[in-house]
Amino acid sequence: MYKMIFLDLDGTLLNDCKEISQENINLIERAYNEKGIICVFATGRPLEYVDEICNSYDRFFVNYIIANNGAIIRDNKNGEVIYKASITNAQLLDLKNIFLEENADYMIVYTDKQQILREARNDEALKDSAIIVNKKDSELKHIEDTIKKNPNLSSLLCMIGGETSALENIISRLQEIKGLETPGIGNYSHKTKTYAFESKFIDVMKKGCSKKNAIYYLADKLKIKKEEIIVMGDGSNDLSMFECAGLKIAMENANEKLKEKADFITASNNDNGVAKAIQKFVFNET
Repeated sequence: MYKMIFLDLDGTLLNDCKEISQENINLIERAYNEKGIICVFATGRPLEYVDEICNSYDRFFVNYIIANNGAIIRDNKNGEVIYKASITNAQLLDLKNIFLEENADYMIVYTDKQQILREARNDEALKDSAIIVNKKDSELKHIEDTIKKNPNLSSLLCMIGGETSALENIISRLQEIKGLETPGIGNYSHKTKTYAFESKFIDVMKKGCSKKNAIYYLADKLKIKKEEIIVMGDGSNDLSMFECAGLKIAMENANEKLKEKADFITASNNDNGVAKAIQKFVFNET
């Protein structure tokens, strides 16, 4: 019997317009209300982004949130943070220097107090970072200035965007800073009815942070076994989550590597794939 479902967001629960269908919400709530199955969001996105999503719907239809690529875990019912792994200010400043030296486009830092700090190479890169964080350029907060004003700053994740060559150079230089790591280069995309935005990026976090390790931590805390866990995802960064699951589900829109490792391929993120998988494996409905 399954007791917990871990869901990636972008490309999995969210459709291409960054929306959650009512059918997906209904099945998640039904699984909890009728079977007691706990739902957890597991995403590389910052906690602020997940809160915006939850606030757009029924905030409490999800039980726990793993955000910032595993750097923070929060009980979404009572708001309690049950795990946090922070980047030190010294590490952050060293990373900023590498960012500048390698001429990447933008650097975005997410803190545990829902502050967003940004640095950018030029005005165009500044606009790109504003799209990602959904903030106006006037709300720019520089990293070094903020650290001086707040020496106890606790940073969870740093997102650096730019050309692939610049990001590869930064990845190779991360060994210069002890205690940090990245899962590799990803692609950020955002579509609306009027425009489409894409950017290559890396997430940098405290060494040992990952969605996989956060899943293990939470499952152990709740005394849930691997065979009682369902994981759904679409991207290569979801491969590690598959190691934690008794049932591994890939979306129809997932990359081929994830599909090869999956036990089942559900419908796409634009066709209520999450809801259909819950119907099949939780309720034995077709």
